[in-house]
Amino acid sequence: SGDQPEAAPSGTPSISFYCDDIGAMVAELSARGVEFTGPVEDHGYGLVTHFRVPGGFAVQLYQPKYAKG
Repeated sequence: SGDQPEAAPSGTPSISFYCDDIGAMVAELSARGVEFTGPVEDHGYGLVTHFRVPGGFAVQLYQPKYAKG
């Protein structure tokens, strides 16, 4: 009995949205009623959180720590 999350079922979409200021974006989306699944976390490559969308899955929102092209 590990603490590993269950893998998403095959065919589940995996979608990410990039933003320049994740704190401001989370605040704006939350004010509009968007439900986030957890706090913003540092994943090394960037700051990451997820929000729920219709269809029963979550979409990633991230602010990269690297410079774009």
